Amino acid sequence: MKKILLLTVFALFLSCATQPSQNIPQSFSAKSNEGMIIGSIAFENEKPIFNSYTFLYYGPAKKNYISIHPEQTLKMKFKPDFFDSNKAVYLFSISGIPGNYEFTILKFFENGGFVTYNLTAPINVNFEIEKGKVKYLGEIYVNYNQQIIQLNDQKERDLPKINEMFPYLKVE
Repeated sequence: MKKILLLTVFALFLSCATQPSQNIPQSFSAKSNEGMIIGSIAFENEKPIFNSYTFLYYGPAKKNYISIHPEQTLKMKFKPDFFDSNKAVYLFSISGIPGNYEFTILKFFENGGFVTYNLTAPINVNFEIEKGKVKYLGEIYVNYNQQIIQLNDQKERDLPKINEMFPYLKVE
């Protein structure tokens, strides 16, 4: 009985939604040898199709990713930082050494129990990290049903939210 209870608690813990904004630092020094970009990822606010969305990016001596897992306890649903009418919006940041970076692939993972699916879609979003600066990238908009992945300027929407949640970051 203890094993069943432990497995149930463990399964609920693993099925919780993850937000990339949890990794955004509260402050950033202009004297740092690194730099940072901050932006948002927005999905059409429909029932999530996939169990995880992973955005791969590459840069100087760095290959990494940003991963979003919708809530999956009773039914799948987006748990974003905020909603913008028909969009579920997640904030993220990337810190690194100065140089050119690029988002190249979006990986979709679906776990249907006995059957799992891994799909990929190409992304072509280039950005530059500058020493000692925090720069706004924009919104990476994803609409899976219409096969759209694009970068949009949503400064007017995102910067007030970023300033509210991270008041000690000075975003350019």
